[in-house]
Formats: sequence, structure tokens, C-alpha cells
Amino acid sequence: MTKPLLEVRDLVVRYGSNGPFRTQLRPAVSGVSLSLAPGETLGVVGESGSGKSSLLRAILRLVPSESGAVLLDGQDWLALSPRELRHARQAIGVVAQNPFLSLSPRMTISEILAEPLLARGDRAGAAMQERSAQLLLRCGLPADFLPRRASALSGGQAQRVAIARALALDPRLLVLDEPTSALDISVQAQILNLLSDLKAESGLSMLFVTHNLKVVAHISDHLVVMRNGEVLEQGPTTELLTAPRHDYTRQLFGFGLRAQAVAV
Repeated sequence: MTKPLLEVRDLVVRYGSNGPFRTQLRPAVSGVSLSLAPGETLGVVGESGSGKSSLLRAILRLVPSESGAVLLDGQDWLALSPRELRHARQAIGVVAQNPFLSLSPRMTISEILAEPLLARGDRAGAAMQERSAQLLLRCGLPADFLPRRASALSGGQAQRVAIARALALDPRLLVLDEPTSALDISVQAQILNLLSDLKAESGLSMLFVTHNLKVVAHISDHLVVMRNGEVLEQGPTTELLTAPRHDYTRQLFGFGLRAQAVAV
């Protein structure tokens, strides 16, 4: 079997449990385990409050984990020191839900794309400008967008810039947190097609978190269904869409949606 690029083992995240006078709250993430193979897309789906966003933040080490393990290419992500983590994070690109909140309105597109390169220690100059232009072209925008600012872009254009920035350091894993929910339906399809092209082009692995079942069915090779911080079931996308085992999954997907998604 192929070694997973990302592996989560029995992960527990609990908010508000520190201090002697605080009650032991129910975990936001309760013993979650999952794996993502190289070159594949894993979709994490669930209703609001299911724990999928907390899971994502714990994987990225934006919130502390109470117990469990997160392995990226075999490396224990949760055991890294802050200095080690800063370097290791170059292996992950992150695309947020709303590009207008994740892109600075005071910076040009050129400056936005150069930011991760400068943070890595690359030198500013013609080579960096060329790299920024290539990133834009890879994401379907011409190089003459570089002098523009994010506030002058449409939602789809801004999300393409956000994806280009996430790819700047050639990550092995792309993490996408509701990347199409702020976009019109027609633009959603364009962004999904872009992600599919990037995956086919470079073998990029993706962790795709969303509540949009049609979107996650279109983009994902495997699905993880979460509710109340727990994984109810997981498996190949076509299997879960056509023959879900759990009552909640059947209720969440609905027969009509499953049939439509399988036909996509």
C-alpha cells in the first residue's frame, strides 16, 4: 500500500478545559483518525458544528490538540518545535473561504504572491517577479494582473490569486477550507476545474473541507463524514454516495443528491 502523505490518529481537541475551575467540555474533535494518500483529494464534510473546522485547525496547529497524532509524510507534526514548525509549514498551502479576507487590500497581487517567497528567504528581483507571473498563469490569470490590488478583482479572480499564493512554495499538500462557498455557482465550477487541473498536472494532494455536498462529491476521491466531533464513516466517494452505511450519512446526502453527484 502507498504510504499516506497525511495521517491523523485518534486526534482529540477540547476547548475550555484548562484551569482547575473549568468544566470538562465535550471534545470538539473526538478521537478522529483519517489518512490522505499522495495525489488524492480527501473531502471532509459535515453540518455546521460537526468539528470539521476544528479538525482542520488542529492539523495546521492553529489550536492545541489534547491527544493523538498528526503525521505529515511520516513526520510527527504535533511534536515539532516552533522553529521546526515554521520550516515544515512550507509543505502545506492553505486556501481560506473568503479571498477578500485572506488577501490584503493594501498590497498588490505581485506583493501578495511574493510574501511567502520573501518569508522563506528568497531575494526580491526579476526572478521573483517571473515566479509570481508563472503562478498567476498556472491559476488562469494573465501576468498583467500583478500590479492590481485584490479589491479590484472579482470573487473568482481573487480566489485564483489565493490559490496561486498557496502554491508559491510548491507544497505537497493543499488545504482548502470552504474555498467555493463565497462564490457564485458558475464561478464555483471554474475554481473546481482549476483544482482538478492542478491535481492532474502536479499530483498535488488536497484536504477539502466543506458543507457543500455537491462540491465535495465532484472534487474528492475519498470522503470523511463528521458529526458532533466524530467520524461516522469514511471511504471512497462513489461508495459513500451510492451505499452509505450510517443513517446520518443517508440523511445528509439524500438519494437525489447522490444520484446527481455520481452522474457528474
